[in-house]
Amino acid sequence: MAEKKNGNSNPFAGCTIAATGKLENFTRNDINSRIESLGGIAANSVTRKTDYLICGDKPGSKLVKARELGITVLTEQEFLKMISA
Repeated sequence: MAEKKNGNSNPFAGCTIAATGKLENFTRNDINSRIESLGGIAANSVTRKTDYLICGDKPGSKLVKARELGITVLTEQEFLKMISA
């Protein structure tokens, strides 16, 4: 889906991405900076415009909302694998 938006191999460029829960490799500021460095938009909440939710340990209401809206949920490891590909 995201590749269609931007035409390159970065799956996150042009996407709105939120994070929830405790991440192992990133602070909240670090993950938001990384998302923005990939050309994405770091979001603090989950809405219909959200493309991905990165989910760490003990996620909160963002995960519930993402599932209700059918948003793609990634673990931190899946996110890291996608950006290293």
